[in-house]
Amino acid sequence: MSDYIDWPGMSGQSYRYWFLDNPRLPAAIKSVGGNYAFVKQLSNGKFTPLYFGIADDLSARIPNHERWPDAIRAGATHVMTHTTPSGASAREAEERDLIQRWDPPLNTHHRRTG
Repeated sequence: MSDYIDWPGMSGQSYRYWFLDNPRLPAAIKSVGGNYAFVKQLSNGKFTPLYFGIADDLSARIPNHERWPDAIRAGATHVMTHTTPSGASAREAEERDLIQRWDPPLNTHHRRTG
């Protein structure tokens, strides 16, 4: 398994997301603004996103995320991050781009359907 996945957005732009080793441990996560994903590894070894989100501080947001129980029920096996230091508007645009492309089941905004 690679250390990262390049997730393409609806726009065609690709975003490199890295796997977190300890997503429940704040000290193991960079304290920077970025985007993150709860993902599920499929039986063929590939991954599918269940949720894309944004954070001003990844280490403060991910460990106690309110969607953890939903992600676990949906089969989440990993958490991934992409640091986005260029500001909140860039993080929001990335989140929207990825949600519109992948239509993750746990996202309720920026969706193509529903």
